[in-house]
Amino acid sequence: MEPILSVKALPFQPNAAATCIKKSCFYTLSLRWHCGKENQAIKTTIFDHSSPSTTHQSITSSTRVTSTQVAMPNPAPKEDTWAFNPIGSPFPDNPVKVLGQQNMYVALWYKNGKPVHGYAWNDGGVVQASFPYGKAELTGKVDLGGMIQVLQYKGDHNSLGYWYEWIKYKDRFEKTDERQLVRCGDSMPILWVNRPGGTLLGYLNMKTEEAYFSQAGKAECVVGKPLSEMMIIIRNLKGGPPGCVCASCPKGPPPVLIMLNEWADIRMGDPWPGYRTVRAGDKTLNATAGDCAEQHVALWYVHGEPVMGRIWNNGGKVAAAFGWNGKAFTDNIGSIQVLVDLPEQVRGYDYLWRPWSDAAVYDKNSRVYYPVHVDHVKGNISPCLLTLPNGKEALGKADIRNERASAVVAGKDERFEGPAVHKFLVLCRKPKPGQKFDE
Repeated sequence: MEPILSVKALPFQPNAAATCIKKSCFYTLSLRWHCGKENQAIKTTIFDHSSPSTTHQSITSSTRVTSTQVAMPNPAPKEDTWAFNPIGSPFPDNPVKVLGQQNMYVALWYKNGKPVHGYAWNDGGVVQASFPYGKAELTGKVDLGGMIQVLQYKGDHNSLGYWYEWIKYKDRFEKTDERQLVRCGDSMPILWVNRPGGTLLGYLNMKTEEAYFSQAGKAECVVGKPLSEMMIIIRNLKGGPPGCVCASCPKGPPPVLIMLNEWADIRMGDPWPGYRTVRAGDKTLNATAGDCAEQHVALWYVHGEPVMGRIWNNGGKVAAAFGWNGKAFTDNIGSIQVLVDLPEQVRGYDYLWRPWSDAAVYDKNSRVYYPVHVDHVKGNISPCLLTLPNGKEALGKADIRNERASAVVAGKDERFEGPAVHKFLVLCRKPKPGQKFDE
């Protein structure tokens, strides 16, 4: 077991912080306090408030809602948890995902005794990370060496005394009696949301108010007015997250409906999750002999490339299968993400398995169904239910842009291209009446 060193909570200062990522009934919770020069670890988790007995799992979301509910007092806040991981080691459970990002997590590293925040990602079930240092990006075993840390969370506001949210940097001095910054020494995670070239998590030097971000071998420095609109992670000590339905929180107005997909971080071999996950075709499949007929949507990353596949319940444990570059992966997969089927009352859309032609509509004015997808330079990847030439069915992936589809069938990666894919079904979302997706 990785060592966990406790960190003493200091009184709130304008430079202290906390954060929470809301997920409808699910909330990615995580916390960060002041810490000294030594590496320190703290715990993190996600809790399904609608089912107090549900197993804790890490879930993410970029939803941010302001609450006006009167909340019951929380207990005294507890400490954070950071998982110590060498580069290339198994990805930790219950990681805290960056706001609005599919495969980017809050990370911490020490260089010459000084803390530096950056981001980690799941690469085929193992840890990779990037940190800015000077004018360079440091990444990989050679650059980083030793341990990095990944922020985790386990609990809810009733057990931990806080919950997390992302706020704008310019708002950091508001409500200081109920907010605490996530920081370590003079380093604080900061998210450059509207960055040309894509969102990045970096660190802010709180003494100089210089923000540093790293990617593609280089580091960028940002100062002055642009910092105001960037996001920081804080922990909120007052009550629970908006829409919380636990016994301690009062009944308030209906929460704003969730319009984003909810992905939960789990591991192959974990106990089968207690929350609902999206099932292939919303039915029992006519699967090939030896393949489970109850298949659920899952996502895995290989060298930064998203791969849609499936999980199933194998004797109470999570089993998985993914196809990539003609190879089938069913063992030693490690950390994956599963698509959560949120309760009807909190989501503003419905999941539907639609013909390929409905998913491949690029005119925004004509679009009715919106494919669940992760965009990548190599393709636009979506969950796909394949019907094979022999009539058997299997859950795999579709690349709508390049007209390709594949699925693991009886231990092999079966692949299709061109017109052959048009008979397959793609997982889409349709907004409920009065709702719409941000595009």
